[in-house]
Amino acid sequence: MHLRRLALVTFAAPLLFAACGAEDRRDENRGAQRPPFGSTPEQSADPLQPPGMVDGSMDSPDLGTPNVDPVPGNSVPGNNEGQNPDIQLDDPNAGEGTGGGEPGEMTPAEMTPGEMTPGEEVPGEQTPGEETPGEETPGEELPGEELPQPGPAITPVGTVENRGADCQVPALPAGNTLPNSPNLPDPFTRLDGTRITQKSQWICRREEILRQAYQYIYGEKPPKPQSVTGTVSNTQVTVNIQHNGQTASFSANITLPAGQGPFPAVVSFSGSGPTQQIASQGVAVINFNQGSVGSRNSGIFARLYPNNTAGDLAAWAWGASRIVDVLQAAGNNVIDSTRLGVTGCSFLGKAAFATGALDERFALTIPLESGIGGVPSYKIVPQLEPNPTGAGDGPEQPQHAINNGWLPANSLVAQSQRLPVDTHEIIGLVAPRGLLVLGNTGSEGQFYKNLDFRSEHATAIAGREIFAALGVASNISYDSRAVNHCQNTDRFTQAVQASVGKFLLGNGNTTGGFTTDWEGVRVSPDQWVNWTTPTLEGELP
Repeated sequence: MHLRRLALVTFAAPLLFAACGAEDRRDENRGAQRPPFGSTPEQSADPLQPPGMVDGSMDSPDLGTPNVDPVPGNSVPGNNEGQNPDIQLDDPNAGEGTGGGEPGEMTPAEMTPGEMTPGEEVPGEQTPGEETPGEETPGEELPGEELPQPGPAITPVGTVENRGADCQVPALPAGNTLPNSPNLPDPFTRLDGTRITQKSQWICRREEILRQAYQYIYGEKPPKPQSVTGTVSNTQVTVNIQHNGQTASFSANITLPAGQGPFPAVVSFSGSGPTQQIASQGVAVINFNQGSVGSRNSGIFARLYPNNTAGDLAAWAWGASRIVDVLQAAGNNVIDSTRLGVTGCSFLGKAAFATGALDERFALTIPLESGIGGVPSYKIVPQLEPNPTGAGDGPEQPQHAINNGWLPANSLVAQSQRLPVDTHEIIGLVAPRGLLVLGNTGSEGQFYKNLDFRSEHATAIAGREIFAALGVASNISYDSRAVNHCQNTDRFTQAVQASVGKFLLGNGNTTGGFTTDWEGVRVSPDQWVNWTTPTLEGELP
């Protein structure tokens, strides 16, 4: 198989190694063969469980939302992910970005900013006693397999939103003129047809991918407005914007840990994501209600940018970036703006994924159960997990992301085989920073089929090759479990603690594991990849 030709790319910078002999190991391994995509480096230490089982019991279809009380009238018939029929789709303040009653995604009406309290117990979630600490360690060694090496204690992050903004990118062709192809695009080949050979060339290659992602997938995420000011207190960050003669303000609640700041922090979309596990490590949580900047081309974002028709994911990512602007300007008195993460679950997992990919100031990105519009490849899903009947319990197809407003109506994902860019490359936009992909297999439970979990795994494996080429393969991790949708669960604790520890706290934890409690999720992207991973020379800038 062609992927057996992939070169082993070892870690280039001395700071990526704790051992003093790192340079010798790098020279010894240069040109060695990487394993094929079909053989993932980590296997689960958990015994395989019967389909739909979590610790011996079926996942409950009565789904809660992270850290908050459900809204009365919120029903979950069949496999709908917490769908709320009472939400008004045109209300920009509803905290709501989904719409049309599409099945398969949790709505955020239940998520009220400020309600989230780190450490509080959510009814229905696993308690610490249900899983023995240390039972599984991401990155556990298996016979004959080489463990990912620990990376730097804290991966350097950008001080600006996009370091490649000044790179020259050729004009991009109209989407309807592009040829159909089932293959994942080559992330290492530039638009002029040449391949990058140096790690330093990734900045401008990243800019090409970013521009393609804007034009063909998300719509344009505007850069920093003309004026962004605000305040940061122990309980709130307030953002004030002036742009094109318009003014606007929004805020996000802050929950600080005990102790003395400045604290590392995670921006959590409407309190979703593994916030309990994050907060328990002494990390602040910034609860960002994405509805405060608008939805469906209404609200603050639409008013400031009336000619921008981007989807909600770009608009919400823009809002999160403005929070970072204020945190930086505040001088790290409360929050350490050099140690920021972002997380969210379900459609807000898509928002977290986009936010971390599109803003280089986030040191760690943790999308949970992101589904289509998030990590899973738009090209792979229709081939690997088709839903020819359009049944509500089937895998979500690319059009679903457009129907719900997460992507613009003219997004090329509607013709996914024409895409010259895909989500494995958006994964690469995060590199060399930290990425932890958290998925939900549900084993073979019907409810979770719409999360495209097989495609998610295959895409993460393909995206890992970008991290590997840059010498930071251990900075991407993957963990997929059969759990209740969007509920904090101790089954992700070890993976979350490892990534938060490494990228936000600087404790040098080992990351890079690809684990799951159900082997059926493991799918190789081999059949969709016709490129090899280069051995890039030099150092990352």
